[in-house]
Amino acid sequence: MKPTKEIVGLRIISILDGTQVGVVKDLVLNPQEKTLDFVIVDQPTDIFGAKVIAFADLLGLGEFAMTIPNPGVIQDVAQNIEAQRLLKQDTRVLGTKVLTKKGQLIGEVTELLIDEETGQIAVCLFEAQGEMHQVGVEEVITLGKELLIVEGSPSVPNHQMTETKREIKIQAPDVAVPIEETVFTKDVDLATEENISEDVDLAPKVDSLEEVAPIENETSFNLFEQRQLQYFIGKKVEKDIILDNTEVLRAGERITPDIVTHITSRSTLMEVTSHLQKN
Repeated sequence: MKPTKEIVGLRIISILDGTQVGVVKDLVLNPQEKTLDFVIVDQPTDIFGAKVIAFADLLGLGEFAMTIPNPGVIQDVAQNIEAQRLLKQDTRVLGTKVLTKKGQLIGEVTELLIDEETGQIAVCLFEAQGEMHQVGVEEVITLGKELLIVEGSPSVPNHQMTETKREIKIQAPDVAVPIEETVFTKDVDLATEENISEDVDLAPKVDSLEEVAPIENETSFNLFEQRQLQYFIGKKVEKDIILDNTEVLRAGERITPDIVTHITSRSTLMEVTSHLQKN
């Protein structure tokens, strides 16, 4: 998979004569199919005066260049109705807000990972509360001009309590233990609630922070992320990456099942994903 930032700016090389025929200036996404359908070549001020290449006409997307069979596959936007339709939709995705179908705003899209073989958008990376997260395309409902709507937020730690839940602080020493399953109705006597910690032993006492389990552990990979780890096996990366056990995965080194066990954080998972070599 290839990040869009590594596609934009690529040289476009014609295999027929071995010459550079342009540079990738922008990408044209298909929000209905969730695919990269065209790349824009040497885009002028007027987008409908630009030239495009259909993804189906590409031979390869490499680190150094994008290759095409011959210059004849370069088309004028004015003569391609499908390219015009997609350009009018102006689906950028990058920079759009991520919204769950339940209406929760959970972040902003920072990058897309494209399958070089099919043009399919495979993963959307987004930032939430200063942390990077990802959502697989199978969880994406809508790629809109202003919003990316997803089924839920499986890779986003949920630190918010609902209206019927409260965080009760147990004085043992200076550690706040969230009691997730304690539910209070609107008719609760607030005076009684304030004295709960004095009358009822709601949680076991703790002696240190290490004994308190976090609400969400970064290493609790969701199903999509677990599949992604299995996909890494046998692949290579194009740059050195420091794994979570401080060992270094060298550029060109084949990823083994043992190496995969040392990828335990989402930041490392996304870094490996972004720098996989194309087979």
